[in-house]
Amino acid sequence: MIIPTTILIIRHGETDWNSSGRLQGCEDIELNDAGREQAHKLALYLKREPWDVIVSSPLKRAYETACIIGSYVSLQDIQVIDQLKERNYGLASGLLPEERRNRFPDGTIPGQEEFEHLRNRAMDTLTRIASDHAGKRIIVVSHGALTNSILYTLSEGEFGSFKTRLKNGCMNKILHQHNVWSVVFYNKTADELI
Repeated sequence: MIIPTTILIIRHGETDWNSSGRLQGCEDIELNDAGREQAHKLALYLKREPWDVIVSSPLKRAYETACIIGSYVSLQDIQVIDQLKERNYGLASGLLPEERRNRFPDGTIPGQEEFEHLRNRAMDTLTRIASDHAGKRIIVVSHGALTNSILYTLSEGEFGSFKTRLKNGCMNKILHQHNVWSVVFYNKTADELI
C-alpha cells in the first residue's frame, strides 16, 4: 500500500498591510504582532502530530511564520522555494481596494502576473514538493493568492480563487496518493480545528 503524501499549506500570519487591506504581492512585508501570535497558535496546534518537512516562500512574512512553526515541531531546517512567492500584483501592489478600482476601473493591471501563470507555477511547485517528499507529512508556508489558485485547481473551481477569502494563519490540508489530489479541509485556523 502506498502511503499518502500529506501537505498542509499555511497562509502566513497577518502583516500591517493585511490589517489595513492593502494588496500585498511580492513586497517583503514582515509579520505584525497579531501575525506572530497566529503563527504561535498554529505551531501549538501542529506540534500535536509528527511532521517530516517544512518548506516556505522566501518572503519574510512566510519565512518567519515557518520559523516559528519549525521551532515547535522540531524542524529547524526550512527549505526555501522561490516559486512559493505571492502573486506579483504589478502597479496595484500596496493599494487599498477603492484605490485599485479608481486607478484600474477595467480590472487590467499593468505588470500583474496572469492568473493562469500563477496557477501553473503553484501546481508545478506543489507537484514537485509531493514528488520530492513522497509519503511524508509536509508543511508548506505560502501566501493567499498562490494557495487559493491551488484550491481552485484541485476543486475544479468550486472554491479557492474568486470564491474564498483565505484567513491569515489558515491551514489547508491536501493529500496526494496514486497521482490523485484531494482536499481534506481548507481555510481553517487553529482555533477552528481545536
